[in-house]
Amino acid sequence: MDKNNLIPKGSNYNENVEVVSRVDTFYNKCGLSIKNYSWIVKEAIAIIILVHGLGSCLRFSFLRHSVNIVDNMHATLIDSDNFYIYKNSWIEEFNKNGYSVYGIDLQGHGESDGIDNLRLHINDFDDFSHDVIDHIKKVYHSIMFENNNKDNLYNNNKMESMEKIPMYLIGYSMGGNIVLRTLEILGKSKDLISKYNIKGVICISAMVSVKLLGYTDSFKYRYFFLPGARLLATLFPTYRQKIGSVEFKKFPYVNDIISFDSGRFRGDKTNKFAYGIVKSLDTLHEHMDDIPRNIPILFIHARNDNRCYYPGLEIFYNKLVSDNKELVTLENNEHLVIMEPGNEKILQKILHWISKIYKKDEHNNVKEEITLM
Repeated sequence: MDKNNLIPKGSNYNENVEVVSRVDTFYNKCGLSIKNYSWIVKEAIAIIILVHGLGSCLRFSFLRHSVNIVDNMHATLIDSDNFYIYKNSWIEEFNKNGYSVYGIDLQGHGESDGIDNLRLHINDFDDFSHDVIDHIKKVYHSIMFENNNKDNLYNNNKMESMEKIPMYLIGYSMGGNIVLRTLEILGKSKDLISKYNIKGVICISAMVSVKLLGYTDSFKYRYFFLPGARLLATLFPTYRQKIGSVEFKKFPYVNDIISFDSGRFRGDKTNKFAYGIVKSLDTLHEHMDDIPRNIPILFIHARNDNRCYYPGLEIFYNKLVSDNKELVTLENNEHLVIMEPGNEKILQKILHWISKIYKKDEHNNVKEEITLM
């Protein structure tokens, strides 16, 4: 299969694009050091913010891996010291299409600090969204300040006639839940949605419903899992129940790739984290009316996802009031669709979707006076 035929090449496509990659940290409201990454292109047409899933990290989710995929059953490790590969990754393709890419390791994941110095432990699940919002703010301001080299850009701490660059949020698995919750929080202030120029959200295998827990209005969720998880989180917040991991059966080679990631925490989540996940599903549904209806949302989900429940996602999708929403159902995938065979076609769909929205808005560029705060 010719990969060049899978990736759309719009007017901004550049095979030899120059990319500046950066690794940095910032401190969140809890004083935790949050590792953030960026792959920046010159004259970017838009910004993409990536949010990874549970137990993973940004680079594992959206870069390629130094492995040899023998077949659908097995993969072998090539280089553990240079495990994350930019070449031919989703991030590289975003860059080639003119997008600068940013993202963080969520707290308690990857190279970011965790509450009480613990991995997979949180105080409040919404802290993930607040970290993403803080990151969005920092990206926004960094872009504004990097334009300081332009003549007469600043005037009494104001930027005159600045074109705001559009921003798109992409969340995978738990990250899909987080970007939707981020929209709900920002949606309470329409000014912030406009200020950061968020033009679209993409949720891949989003954790809107968990197969084990059932629907959020089901008896077992309401009267067993939710109160049970709350009780355990209250009595034994840092205890880790050994529930084991869900093996991926359709394409078992992804289990090998996960096992090769030396930066992955091998233990289970704490009871408080587990309750945060259970509660987050209810929170997402309860506040879905806060999601701005004018923000386009693309859902990509496998019908046979063995972790994030497709029927529950359908219910959420049907209830969501939106002027522009789309659900792409994958018939031949499982959960790790960004690593499974055919992920190039999923990337193609995402690039086409963003391009369509961008072209619709490009003749309506916003120019306004922006005050840095």
